[in-house]
Formats: sequence, C-alpha cells, structure tokens
Amino acid sequence: MTDQATRAAVDNGAWDGHAAMNVCTTAAGYNKICAGKTDGDPALRSSHKLPHHYLAKAPVPNADGVRAALQRFGQTQGLTNGEEARRHLEAHMATIQAQEASALPRSDLYRAMAPAAGRFELREQDADHPPTLVVHFARFNEWTEIDSWFEGRFMERVAQGAFLDSFTERMPKITFNHGRDPDLGDKLLGHPVTAREDDTEAVAEAPLFPGVPQLVVDGLRADAYGSSFRFGVDDEEIVHRPEPSEHNPEGLPERTIVKASVFEAGPVTFPAYANATAGVRSLTDEFRPAAETVAELAARRPGELARMIEEVLHKGAEEKPLEEKPLPIPEVRRFRTREEWLSWMSQS
Repeated sequence: MTDQATRAAVDNGAWDGHAAMNVCTTAAGYNKICAGKTDGDPALRSSHKLPHHYLAKAPVPNADGVRAALQRFGQTQGLTNGEEARRHLEAHMATIQAQEASALPRSDLYRAMAPAAGRFELREQDADHPPTLVVHFARFNEWTEIDSWFEGRFMERVAQGAFLDSFTERMPKITFNHGRDPDLGDKLLGHPVTAREDDTEAVAEAPLFPGVPQLVVDGLRADAYGSSFRFGVDDEEIVHRPEPSEHNPEGLPERTIVKASVFEAGPVTFPAYANATAGVRSLTDEFRPAAETVAELAARRPGELARMIEEVLHKGAEEKPLEEKPLPIPEVRRFRTREEWLSWMSQS
C-alpha cells in the first residue's frame, strides 16, 4: 500500500486487459477503462482501444495496464483521438513513475534495538540441558526514526500482527551478528526455533547449542548485545507528507509495516550511535551486501547514486596529497690509496 493520495492515483495489482474489457457492457463502461476510440458504435467493444483501468477501480489506472497500453500505442490503428489518448496515458505514467521514485526500500532490511535489560533471556534448564535463549526483537506501534543513506530518512512503526503470516510459514533463524561474525560465521545459535507475537512485541526462542562460545553466553547474560532482525516488507501504509506531530515534529514520511517476512533474529554487537537514547535504528547500511545496495540504487534512485559518487570524488579531490620528499643523495667519496680509506674509516 501507499499513502491515501497515491493509493487513489495508481493500482499496482496484476493486469489482465481481456478480463477488464469483458466486464464492460456499455459505452460508458468502455469509456471509463480505455484511452483510445475508433469510428463505430461506441457500445461495441471493437470501438475502444488501449484499456488500462479496471471498471471497479476507475478512474484509478493500473500501472501494468498503462505500460501495456503505451507499448501497443504505435501499433494501434484507426484511433480518432490519438493525441488525446497519448497525453492521457503519459500523464498516468508520470504519476506511476513519481510513486516509484518515492517508494521506500522493502527487501533485505535490518532493524536493531540497543543493548538494554530484557532484550534477551536465558532460561536455565537442568544440568543435562542447555539454556533456552529468548530474543525480544521488535516492539509494536512505537514510532522510531530511520536514518539510512540507502533507505532514506523517515518514521517507521510495526503494526501488531505484521509477523503472524511469516511465523506460520517459517521460523526465523537465530544467528549472531546476522551470520557475519568472523568466528561463528553463519552458524545457528540454537534450534528448534519458536516465534510468536505478544501484546507489545515479537519474540523468538530456541535452546542454545552446547557449542556456543562462552563469551557470547556471558555477553547475553550481561545485556551487552543489542537485538536485531532481518526482514522484508510485504505490505505497508505510507504517508509521504504528514503534518508535524509530537512523535514526528519534522513531518518526515511515515511508514507503518502491516505485513513482513522475518528471516533472522538474534544478538548483534550494536555499533555506536549518535543518539544514545534511540531505542531502534536501521542496520541496513552495515549488513546489506554492498553490491545489492548499489544495484538497487542504480535502478531505483540513479540520481541519488550519482550524487553519492560525486560526493566521494569531490571529497577525494579536496584531500591534500602527501608531500613527496626527495630521497637523500648519499655522499660519494673517492680514495686514492687503501691507507686514505682506512684513515677515513677510523675517523667515522
């Protein structure tokens, strides 16, 4: 989903032109879903071309329908309103492109909560069984500011119920530093995993493997780690231009995550953060593979990528090169006899 104004402007669902035309039975219906007209009885399907709306959703255009209509435009014969139809479709396309340009990243994202009491629990078992690790990794309906060079700057919250489908389909893995730790790598901390939603937060738990390093276990007991999860957004509600409010005094865009797929959760060595009171932050810049990030920026925000590259190049040009000092030239002495050389050596 997107904000209300954008939802009213674009339908991003699947497109079936034949199905869209089959629903219409009157000239008024065809006029609502098609951009092109030809000579003939306006009540007939054959007199209308270039469908791009579903009748039930008109006047909202379907994004794929608009693209299909523009692709077929040059091959469509007999239009009596060619220029008008082209302008109509191009206006829709401009709206679609504006929506895509303002979209927030949805795949392979990372969120973390800073170290604090209660992020993890180690439920001790008897001597023959390892403790169970309980990870509290996301709180519901709490606004937090996301400030990421890749994702952008906006406010975000997770709606209760956002993870239920994901937990039904698959259990998230519990890893340390999202599998990037140089010693543990992508090895799991425990299994089997169970995950659930409480009234206020999402929780995952698993019995720890006996081979988990004691240093990691000690850090969990000391509340030394932050908790983090990797996820993808499946459904969202976005308000691009909200009014300033108590939780959002700058009027930043607001995203509510309605549905998400959770792939991993677990402890992270939380990096330093300028705002020590911040409870949640994005770790996407730190953990997302650089090649994927650059490729997505190039496809989705090429202007922003170009600006970043220019910034780096400009910064490099401003840095003063190290001053090169000439190598010292060794003194060359010539001796006429062996005795002169021995005399010089004895004085050195």
